[in-house]
Order: sequence, then structure tokens, then C-alpha cells
Amino acid sequence: MEVRAFEGPFGAEVLGLDLTAPLTAREREEANRAFVENVVLCFRGQTFDRPEDFLAAVRNLGDPMPPVTATYRLPGFEAIEELTNRAIDRRTGDRTPLKRGGSWHTDHSNLERPPKATILHAIEVPETGGNTEFTNLYLAYGALPDEDKETIRGRRAFHAYLSRRAPRRLLTRTKDEEKNSSGCWQPLVRLHPETGRRSLYLNPMRCDAVEGMHREDGDALLDHLYGHCDQVRFQYSHQWQPGDVLIWDNRSALHQATFDFDQSRRRYLHRIMLRGERPVLAT
Repeated sequence: MEVRAFEGPFGAEVLGLDLTAPLTAREREEANRAFVENVVLCFRGQTFDRPEDFLAAVRNLGDPMPPVTATYRLPGFEAIEELTNRAIDRRTGDRTPLKRGGSWHTDHSNLERPPKATILHAIEVPETGGNTEFTNLYLAYGALPDEDKETIRGRRAFHAYLSRRAPRRLLTRTKDEEKNSSGCWQPLVRLHPETGRRSLYLNPMRCDAVEGMHREDGDALLDHLYGHCDQVRFQYSHQWQPGDVLIWDNRSALHQATFDFDQSRRRYLHRIMLRGERPVLAT
């Protein structure tokens, strides 16, 4: 097993590890440590004969959890979701493509215990384009001016399923799904439970208000922080290869899918999220 850093400010790939075979305790420990230390980690050349084999591999890295909406769950699998550039909102009948994941976000931050990580397995990807981009929120927090750090110290933001300011649509929820994902307050600066490091914890898709601030002032603060995070010096763009298994840390990164490829070509991946903990407010 070899961990090789990507060209860029963060991220790495793992070579020489076959996720289709049972991992030793040492291999699991090393893989999890590499994931936490690098924020984004790619296992190259992984081929699973069955979806349950992918699920078994993921269990080496954590406890799988189902997505909030069941619309694109793989039939027969509660925790595996299909990601495709041809996704529509099947519950409304609207045929307009949703471009799922097509703006900066972190997964399911509107849950009291959001997923700690997301894992994608690339089954069919375009030869060029269709990258997934990441912003490292450790780096973004560390580069904030002291006055900004003081402004957000101890503050929380309310994360809704779909913010009134969200740049795109999300899948329609059932009434039961709405009850289980109504939204909650989350820290603007989060303490990572494994590294002990501070990072920003933002979500342009879900942040709806800032605690203790009028709406206009809260919106201005969020926009300022979003603009700060959206700098190339904090970012890594992953160019997919078939067989990639990519895991990233939702506690310390934003991500977005890109759609800069021929949309007549299918982009198809399987997704599993890992259960996380309640975010800790860093003071």
C-alpha cells in the first residue's frame, strides 16, 4: 500500500490496495488515517462484481447510512445511491435535468449528525470533463483574517434542507423524509473529532441564517465567507478514471460536480455516505 500526494494543496491516491479483498486490521487503520490526513483520498483501479461488494469495501472505512431521499437509491440497497448526469425529479414529473451536486456544498449538513464522509465509485465517466472539485475548509479557515475569525467565533448557522438562497434545486422529499431532515443549527467553525483541527463549516445549498444576526447582515457574512472559500489556492479538482473509489471528509471540505462534458454521454457512479457525529463548536 502506497499513499501518493496529488499535485495541489491537498488530497492523495492509494496504490497497491485491493478493496475487493478483505483488509487486515493494519490496512484498515492505514487507509482511515490516510483519509483523515488528506481530506480527499482516491483508491485507483477498483472493480466490484456486485454492489454488495462495494458496500462491503466501504464498511472498512465506516458505517454506511442511507441518503435523505430514496428517489435514486439502488434497488435493493438502502445505503447505495445512483449518481447520474441524467437525474430528474421523478416525484414531480419535471423532466429538467437536476445537475445533482452541481454547486458547492457538503452532504446533508441539515442533519444533527451529518455524514462524516462520502464515497463514490466511478463506473462510467467521460474521458474529459466531469471532474469533482473540492475546497479544503481547514486551509480556508487558517487563511481568514483575525477580524473574520473573531466575528464567527462561537457562532452558528441554520442549515435547512434547501436554503432560500440555494443556487439550484434538490430532489423533492416525501412528508416522512421532511420530518427526518427539517434542519438544525450547526457551528460556523467546527472542531474535527479526529485531527482536533478547526475548519469552516459552511453550505451554500443549506445555510439559511446566522445566529444573532439580522438576515441582511447574516447573508452578507455568509457571502463573504463563500467568496473567501472559492479560491484556487484551497482547491483540488479530481479527474475521474473508471474504477476510482474516492472518499472525502465532509467535516473539512466542500465539493461540487462539474458538467463541462457532452451531456449525451452518461456519467454514472455509485455513492455511499458514512455516519458521522454531532458537529462540535470550536471556540
